[in-house]
Amino acid sequence: MRQEGLVDQHRLGSLRVALVGGGVCRSELSAAIWQLAGQLGVGPPLEYINDGRTYDFLICLGDSCVPQTDTPYTRVQILDNGVRITSDIDSRSGSPSVLQEPGLCTIAAALAWQEVLRRTGVSLPVEVPKKYITVNLRMDPSKLEYGKEPESALRLVGPDGEAIPFRSNSRDDGTGHTVLSARIDEGTELADSVLGSIKLESTESDQSEPPAEIELMIPRCDGSVTGSVTVAGVGGLGSWAMHTVATGIAKSGGDGSGLSVHLVDPDTEIEVHNLNRQILYKTGDLGMPKAEVSARRICGILPKAEVRAYVDALGLPHLDGLLNQDDIIQNQVGGEEEEDTEFIEEFSGSAGFSADFLDVLNSADAILCGVDNLRSRSVLSAMSSHLGIPMINAGARGFIGGFDVFLGDQTCMVCRYGTRAVSQHRPMSCQEDGEVPFSSIVTSTALFGALEGLALISALSSDGSSLSDWPSQISWSGWSNSFDCHADHAFGPFKQTFLAKGGHSEHLADLLFDAEVSA
Repeated sequence: MRQEGLVDQHRLGSLRVALVGGGVCRSELSAAIWQLAGQLGVGPPLEYINDGRTYDFLICLGDSCVPQTDTPYTRVQILDNGVRITSDIDSRSGSPSVLQEPGLCTIAAALAWQEVLRRTGVSLPVEVPKKYITVNLRMDPSKLEYGKEPESALRLVGPDGEAIPFRSNSRDDGTGHTVLSARIDEGTELADSVLGSIKLESTESDQSEPPAEIELMIPRCDGSVTGSVTVAGVGGLGSWAMHTVATGIAKSGGDGSGLSVHLVDPDTEIEVHNLNRQILYKTGDLGMPKAEVSARRICGILPKAEVRAYVDALGLPHLDGLLNQDDIIQNQVGGEEEEDTEFIEEFSGSAGFSADFLDVLNSADAILCGVDNLRSRSVLSAMSSHLGIPMINAGARGFIGGFDVFLGDQTCMVCRYGTRAVSQHRPMSCQEDGEVPFSSIVTSTALFGALEGLALISALSSDGSSLSDWPSQISWSGWSNSFDCHADHAFGPFKQTFLAKGGHSEHLADLLFDAEVSA
């Protein structure tokens, strides 16, 4: 589980967490809390009973009374247009839009569980994305055959009989000794037996965290949801976003009529470690493409929606196609349109799409970004600027996350994050492979995926709700369970430098095509 670099998983699994009371959205909120409990690896939340039983933490739902107890607690409330996490016993819930209720409950549940992690001491004092044991054997090599290296003359064998790779280094201390060094990664019985008994703690004497006081507000939305969206990435963020949209529409009585969803994700196989932080996939889906499975799930919730899956990634060929489509796709020859078949073959072969995918992009009313690196997000940002449509962006890594709304050509990824955004290809969220994976946990992915989904509902809503009423940027620290928001949609620390060379779409595209991609 990617979250093991963030929490003491053994201690987390033994927590006794109880739910108190009810109130507005009791059923929906309880279901969201239960869902995240299973994905975190916590036992099912208990129903609070005041008979002397002991609990590690209490989650008080809605306007329920706080029991007279020394047990740490938080109150979770769904408001008319937001969520509240508080210890205030006098605060009151609201009546949310039915369309937004599932997403708000997901956000509230994620923030409530983050309080549990922080205040029970389950979260680690720092992120530990990789654990391993180093074994050093100091030896006298004089008995080895002359000229033979230890790596070829000796084997280091574990308790299971498997050879353990090692390297040798001569000691420059006059002894003539050589040190054999081997690394044993977690996930093996030998390493886990040692690593499981070691705990990383803060040296601070008082490790208790103060209760978080959160009131996260978004524009209320009650209308029908129609239009077309291109979704790039249906993993930790995209799956929660589309679950929020689909369940919200269904709960409000909709069936997806008038909604067109194009899901784009290059992952050809759902893996077991995806399941504890993503929402649309089950054990039976392992080994199947994410885009295809998510499309099937959404159609199951919204039978009248048009949902198409593309098992590939959006990239520079598509941006190039958008920028040059008038010259490339439709050349007027003798008054008749003629397609540039050479470009179409290159375009289709490089990205796995048919040429009509340009029409899909052109017809989109919004782009929802769930990809995991800055360069890919910048490509999507250039597309949204060129098309004049909003891009909803988010990223989550460990206990931190961020959310952005980009409105047409007002600002872009480089305005917000600098020129590194066009070249940084290294994953910035839940890296699946590699020497040092990034930690990921469902409290972060559910929180920001639900925010993206609620923003998409606003973008496609018929009730006059608009993304311009949303914060332009939301940042979150799970360590303190606190938010920082920017309201100005032209916000961008690097905007002045960026605009020195022209408009967003053209300049961003030039930077992307010219950039040297870094790992």
